[in-house]
Amino acid sequence: MLRRLHSTLGLIAALLLLVVALTGAVLSVFPTIERAAAPADGGVDVATLAGRVVATVPGVESLVRDPSGAIVAYHRVGDAQRVSRIDPASDKILAAYEASAIQRWVKNLHRRLLLDDAGRAAIGVTAACMLVILVCGLLLLVRQMGGWRRLAGRLRGDSLQRLHNEPARLALAGLVLSAATGVLMSLASFGLIPEGGGTDPLLDLQPSAATTIALGDMPALRAVDVSRLRQLKLANPGDAGDVIELETTDGAGAIDPATGDWLAYVALDRWQRLHATVRMLHTGEGLWWLALLLGASSLTVPLLAVTGMLIWRRRRRSMPRLVGNVPAQEADTVLLVGSETNTTWAFASALHTALTRAGLSVHTVSMNELADGYRHARRLLVLTATYGDGEAPEGARRFVARLERMAAPTGVAFAVLGFGDRQFPRFCAFARQVHAVLVAKGFEPLREPGTVDRQSEPEFRDWCEWLGKALGVVLDIQYTPPLIRTTALTLVSRIDYGADPQTFAAVLRFAPTALAGGWRSWLGASRLPAFETGDLLGVVAPGGASPRYYSLASAAADGAAEICVRRQVGGVCSTFLTGLQPGAQIQAFVRPHSSFRPAAGEQPVILIGAGTGIGPLIGFIRHNPPQRAMYLYFGARDAEGDFLYRDELHGLVDDRRLRALTTAFSRSVERAYVQDRLVADTQRLRELIAQGAQVMVCGGRKMADGVAKAWEGILVGSGLSVAQLRAQGRYVEDVY
Repeated sequence: MLRRLHSTLGLIAALLLLVVALTGAVLSVFPTIERAAAPADGGVDVATLAGRVVATVPGVESLVRDPSGAIVAYHRVGDAQRVSRIDPASDKILAAYEASAIQRWVKNLHRRLLLDDAGRAAIGVTAACMLVILVCGLLLLVRQMGGWRRLAGRLRGDSLQRLHNEPARLALAGLVLSAATGVLMSLASFGLIPEGGGTDPLLDLQPSAATTIALGDMPALRAVDVSRLRQLKLANPGDAGDVIELETTDGAGAIDPATGDWLAYVALDRWQRLHATVRMLHTGEGLWWLALLLGASSLTVPLLAVTGMLIWRRRRRSMPRLVGNVPAQEADTVLLVGSETNTTWAFASALHTALTRAGLSVHTVSMNELADGYRHARRLLVLTATYGDGEAPEGARRFVARLERMAAPTGVAFAVLGFGDRQFPRFCAFARQVHAVLVAKGFEPLREPGTVDRQSEPEFRDWCEWLGKALGVVLDIQYTPPLIRTTALTLVSRIDYGADPQTFAAVLRFAPTALAGGWRSWLGASRLPAFETGDLLGVVAPGGASPRYYSLASAAADGAAEICVRRQVGGVCSTFLTGLQPGAQIQAFVRPHSSFRPAAGEQPVILIGAGTGIGPLIGFIRHNPPQRAMYLYFGARDAEGDFLYRDELHGLVDDRRLRALTTAFSRSVERAYVQDRLVADTQRLRELIAQGAQVMVCGGRKMADGVAKAWEGILVGSGLSVAQLRAQGRYVEDVY
């Protein structure tokens, strides 16, 4: 509901939001310009200022102090009225005062779209839409980050999501302030909230005598500092019954020209003070620095609008069209899908098609649309993502509540497949919750929940193979991942490790493919996509259906995309890559992996890798400043043929970018695995953890599980656990 409301309002009000935001950004500059042009008032009182101005400038009728601090005098020269800027220090005319025509036009466009009440109403509704969009966006971001305490943490997601969320997070306070005050000002303009000030202090007031005293001697004026002045209207010399009117930041009243004392004074009431504060906070008038901050926040709106539309469009396009989706009460198989960004629907569509071709009657629907009962259902299958810190995704928010209203099933089996990212502490936690509530409801589990890490197609296919056997059917899964724009890369060098031609490893370095002339080459279009060490390079082999991902050992700033690949028996993509020779080309793309980075700061980093898992780790070491302590534990099969980057690693130890290198070889005389080396160094590792060290693990899942188990033993008695380190971002993995 939150995401739908956030997106729908954003799409409907996009054009007006852009108009309001951009005009607001333009208007935010004027308070600073006016403040810079306004001379200092010298700290004088209103009596002194008025007396000097009247003595210097003949025919003065009133003095006005605008929010920037400039003093403007309205005076007559002959029969003509003039408006002039006054220097409070010298009381002389600086220049004729004329409001900027551009400023007036932009202000009218910002406030009422150059219209009358209809324009004011449209702007008010737009401000309200903006406020709702911001609140929904904030709640969505809190859910994604896993709670309010993590709101300031590192953002996750792809580059488009981060490009939308990071500016939104930075500009949120300013945008909320602008939108909320805009709504209040709109309500006040239509009389929907009281404006206050019901008593007129100037009604039927008369001076005490026909004589007048000098303005500089008036006690009421002497008690008011110029900084509090809004407007001083002098008494008409030709009208013996006229009084002096004074409006300040605190209230308004009338002064007796004969005595200089107050005839009446009424302080601002709470509604007037509220409106004054709201106006100041919305316009920044009188607070030039706030105006600039609000303007900077407004400038993010075009970016948020464009990225928001792109995300919405991508999410819409990712929704599949299901063929043969039978009605709920006719299905023998119900497939429920829980997704946040619709990526899980691509897997659900492939499973739906395979089940239908296998002869089953399948009804596929969002988890939020769970029916109160299914007349012919014999099995229930659930594919669901987990959002944030173990929460339900948008497409499953209402599932548990709907399940409670559902009639208890009889003889209905079920299976759950969770989609997530192992970097999150509560990997696939919602899928496990769904499994538990289905068991409690009376459904019969076929097995424990399955999991898919980072949309891994092999893990999805493995689960579908098990499902087919459990159901007694053959499932022909034809999963097609979403199309991704690729970049042409050319292999510039390779280094091979290992003697076995079936399982050797290669370090491959790719550069952007040079374009053959034309305007693109002149514009420098041949370049690497932006990426950092630890991001993933996605490659689709010729004839392959889906990409394979390889951790990058370099950053784009290095000028090359470097990966480590081990040839796998029967592996289509690994065979393709390790068969390339310098000069060969591939099509590839970058998938951000921002959660796998050394944490900011100078705390120690413990790197643990095996085999080609050394790839991103050596990249981190290459870019490591000498003052930060890094320790590498590297495991391989053979010290001679499988020791990737051996010479470079020893050089990195020599120049202190790597403090210590500890190796373990499983096929050497002193047979050992990397977790054995960790256990042997328990004391040193405990000391490093006590210093705030971060642990980074890269390699196969079996190795990573063994390393995590070893760490549980190392941490005994320290008051910490692997789970706690994960939650703190101090234990991160890149596993495959």
